[in-house]
Amino acid sequence: MQHEDTLMAMEFVGLSVYETWMHYCNMGGASDYFEFDAYLHGVLGLDVEDADLVSQAVNELIDDVLPAEESGANRAPYSWTARTGVPGSGEDGPVAPAVPGIPLPPGAPLELLDDILGTGPLSRSIAGGHGG
Repeated sequence: MQHEDTLMAMEFVGLSVYETWMHYCNMGGASDYFEFDAYLHGVLGLDVEDADLVSQAVNELIDDVLPAEESGANRAPYSWTARTGVPGSGEDGPVAPAVPGIPLPPGAPLELLDDILGTGPLSRSIAGGHGG
């Protein structure tokens, strides 16, 4: 679940709930500290947009703490990272194949991922080739 992976990413880099909540508030987040903490620990749910704002706040702080080569595997997920359905609709749709760093936008069909992966430098880097 998104909140569990977000908390795990925070703990991995040593971010406190308070400093993360402060950054979230500076980005426009509206949840109070106790709601924020309850979300991270799975006691309270947030709407999709707010949960994604929490993930964004965590990922920005991770970028500030870790070098780029270390932060890639330790990031907070977004709601659309592992599914292609419309968030909040109750219909998550088919699970997208796991391709690190390539989230699909909400409601995007799986065919879009095939189109993205089948063209240009991105497909060559995933296949292990070099662009030319």
